[in-house]
Amino acid sequence: MTDKAQNKSIGSDLAHSDSSTATHSSMVTQDQPKAEADVVCNDVELGHQLAKTSTIQSAQKTMKKLLDKPIFFGLLMVLAGIAIAFQAGCNATLNRYGGRGFSSVISFSVAAACCLIFFAVDVTIGKRQLPNDHVRTAPWYAWIGGILGAYYVIINILTVPRLGAATVLSIFVCAQIIMACLIDHFALVGVAKRTYSVWRILASLGLVGCVVVIAKF
Repeated sequence: MTDKAQNKSIGSDLAHSDSSTATHSSMVTQDQPKAEADVVCNDVELGHQLAKTSTIQSAQKTMKKLLDKPIFFGLLMVLAGIAIAFQAGCNATLNRYGGRGFSSVISFSVAAACCLIFFAVDVTIGKRQLPNDHVRTAPWYAWIGGILGAYYVIINILTVPRLGAATVLSIFVCAQIIMACLIDHFALVGVAKRTYSVWRILASLGLVGCVVVIAKF
């Protein structure tokens, strides 16, 4: 091979090598921003996950602190009593505009939606386990709470427009307390036994007297 041909071959090899190097450098240069972007995306996603976990843990701690305070429970019960009083008036008003059946359906549809939200929060933030096969062993009376609640709301809708919220709720409360004392005394529906003492009987009679006064005046 002549020197001229040899030099031409060496030049060709060098050009090919330079082209390969340039192509590799170009690929590295193009891939580098993509890799950096992937790292940034992963860091952002990890940051979001850590923030979400921190928020859930903070909510869990706050909920636990509140539930450990008896005063908080008392406040919740007072608010529940106030809510029942308002519920009677709201259902009665909706009855006038939409009818008795419509009022009861709306009441329980909204209540079902609120209960689903509570269930989701209880499972996620409260870390409660989902129901398992153990729920199948629950006694029959554990499943009729919804029926009893529906009966209460329907009777509420029917009677409040005629008797007034105060009379209806005072009768409801009086009947609830007396029945609750009997349930405690005989340990019905799975509650712990608590004797229907003389003081409880006297308090129940006092409630009956209050109902008579409220209904009459």
